[in-house]
Amino acid sequence: MERAATPLLGVPRYGVHVNGFTRKGGDIFMWIGRRSASKATYPGKLDQLAAGGISAGVGVWETLLKECMEEACILESVAVTARPVGTISYAYRQQDAVYLECQFVFDLEVPEAFEPRVGDGEMQEFFLWPLDKVKEAIAGEEFKPNCALVVLDFLLRNGSIDPDKEKHYQTFTENLHGSL
Repeated sequence: MERAATPLLGVPRYGVHVNGFTRKGGDIFMWIGRRSASKATYPGKLDQLAAGGISAGVGVWETLLKECMEEACILESVAVTARPVGTISYAYRQQDAVYLECQFVFDLEVPEAFEPRVGDGEMQEFFLWPLDKVKEAIAGEEFKPNCALVVLDFLLRNGSIDPDKEKHYQTFTENLHGSL
C-alpha cells in the first residue's frame, strides 16, 4: 500500500531506526545525524544514524541494510551486527489525518574508529555526542519527533535516565511501547 494512503484507512506505517553508538573509556557516545536542509519534512532536524520507512514487500533487515548504506555509507558487514531491541509505537495528527506508526529499533555498536559518511543526501552531517548532550537535545526541539522517541528509549535502556530522579520515568516507558 502507498504510505500516503495509510492514514485514510487507519493502517499503521512501519519503519526501521538504527541507534549508532560507541564506547570510549567506559562511557557511551551516540552517533547523531542532521537531516538535510532540503528535506521536505523536518529539514535540519536531528535524526538517528540511519532510519527509513519499510516499503511494501520489503523486510525489516533489508530496510535496515539499505538505509545504513544509503544514509551513512555503513557497509553491510558492519550493519548486520545491529541488534534488534524492540519497537516504538505512536500516533500523531497532522493536517487532519491521524498517522499510526511502529518503528523497529536496532542498536548498532561501532568501533571507536568508525565514522559515518553522508550518502544519498538525506543527511547533511553526523555528530558523535556523549549521552548528556543527547539528553539535552531531546529535551529541546532539535530532534525530529519520532527520532526523539527512539533516542529516549535508548537513554532509558542504557541507564542514562535515573528512575528515582525523573518524575516521568514510568510514563515514558509505558507510552513508548503502547499498542496501535
